[in-house]
Amino acid sequence: MKLYKTEAIVLRARDCGEADKLLVLYSREYGKIKAMAHGVCKPASRKRGATQPFCHSRFLLHRGRELDSVSQCEGLEAFPALRSDLGKFGYASYLAELVDALTPESEPSEPLFLLFLTTLRLLTSNDAELLTRAFELRAACFAGYRPQLEVCVQCSGPLYGSLRFSPGLGGVLCENCWPVDPGALPCNKGIVEILKLFLRWHPARLSLLQVSRPARNQLKELMRKFLTYHLERRLRAIDFLDKLSAAGP
Repeated sequence: MKLYKTEAIVLRARDCGEADKLLVLYSREYGKIKAMAHGVCKPASRKRGATQPFCHSRFLLHRGRELDSVSQCEGLEAFPALRSDLGKFGYASYLAELVDALTPESEPSEPLFLLFLTTLRLLTSNDAELLTRAFELRAACFAGYRPQLEVCVQCSGPLYGSLRFSPGLGGVLCENCWPVDPGALPCNKGIVEILKLFLRWHPARLSLLQVSRPARNQLKELMRKFLTYHLERRLRAIDFLDKLSAAGP
């Protein structure tokens, strides 16, 4: 079929010429899609609002030989609160970049799409930091990088004593085994239990968690090292978030 419909979230939008934009979409039915939106930058374009980053929209796309194009689109949710708050904008940008980095083109994952959409909705009024940590872990699991949190990733024995988390081995190391990875990160049972909750709880329940600042910092470092190892690069939005954090409220 030359024309097809899909529900998608805009991950990226890049100007192409004076009036066009190249969109990277994450769709519910088809996974990641690249599509050209012709004339979308014109002031009178009806497509303009529905093709902004983070927008949840319904698209009618035309299949092309090398690149699809947007025939029609209708905005469903624009998330204006994510654009009016610099911190929330930074977190939303990071989530979009992470989805882009974790997913190949044309491989759908409805659970990831729904997690992404749910997290964007919750970002507007919930704990953005914890939502982001939970999203990182669950998105990594959907991409096939689920860490071992139940037993030692090296010996499969119980987790006891001084623990470490190994991004390379993909999980938690017990006291006897953590020397096998000198670069493993300090961890403890409390951090491991929070990670398990991230996987079990619906994101809306995370507001019930009371997590100290040291624990939050530990979770951030752990997830960043884990994702950087598997993606083999550092995402650009991380630097933006770090600058915002350094600047304070």
